[in-house]
Amino acid sequence: MTSPQPLTARVLERGTSRLVAYDFGAHLASWEVDGRPVVRLAEQAVLDGSRAIRGGIPLCFPWFADGPRGTQSPSHGVVRTTTWRPAPPTGTEIWAWELTSDDVAGAPGHEHLDGPFALRYAVSLADTAHAPRLQVELVVSNPGDTPVRMEAALHTYLAVADLTRTSITGLDGAAYLDKLDGVRRRQDGPVHLAGAIDNVYDSSGSPCVSVDDGERVLDVHAAGATQCVVWNPGPEQAATMSDLGDAEWRRFVCVEAAATGQHALHLPPGGSHRLGCTVTVQQDTAAP
Repeated sequence: MTSPQPLTARVLERGTSRLVAYDFGAHLASWEVDGRPVVRLAEQAVLDGSRAIRGGIPLCFPWFADGPRGTQSPSHGVVRTTTWRPAPPTGTEIWAWELTSDDVAGAPGHEHLDGPFALRYAVSLADTAHAPRLQVELVVSNPGDTPVRMEAALHTYLAVADLTRTSITGLDGAAYLDKLDGVRRRQDGPVHLAGAIDNVYDSSGSPCVSVDDGERVLDVHAAGATQCVVWNPGPEQAATMSDLGDAEWRRFVCVEAAATGQHALHLPPGGSHRLGCTVTVQQDTAAP
């Protein structure tokens, strides 16, 4: 049996930015600005195609977690462990990829598909001296002749100096499901992070949230989302993850543009939907 081989990385260095991506999962693995991570790859991420890549921006599709029925696997769908076809970039895009339901026929989990799909995913960068900006966009299309329900999420791992000193603004007043205890609540003021969190906020349209770790602010602007997911495993769950380093849970928070559960995408025959996320690096708050 042939052992897994290291994945071939796509690398772009432009201005103050350095990006790394893989065709496996159409996965943007990391984005650094001035040598400092913004979108963060896990220290012990597996990069040989034998499992999903931890960190960066995993693509969750056509279901989120274990799906609406709680029985679907692999976790977060079939596309993040499939090698995508490179597509010609357009406009300001750096990289683009395509994938269809035919490409995952026979793959583990294909039996859970509710219908055919066609995907296009692209990464764009605006690297300026002030406020470098990264944009990712997933276009979901239904090429079939019957309506299809699909879940999707851009599972963005944002680097922070220390999770326990980090707060998120922009979700005040939003209703959310706390998946750790199954209780629905309403957000009151900023989201203060201290450890494990798994909140799914009802945040339709183009929500914008700001992540402030005391040293810099990252603005996250979603497009075409129906929800915003804020997630971190906390120390206990992180200790069970072989692809996370010691105490690495303190150095990231996931802020995800999503459409899941009762707020999933419902595409008519021939319909399409754009789900996007833009991350902008604001001036360091620690700067004099």
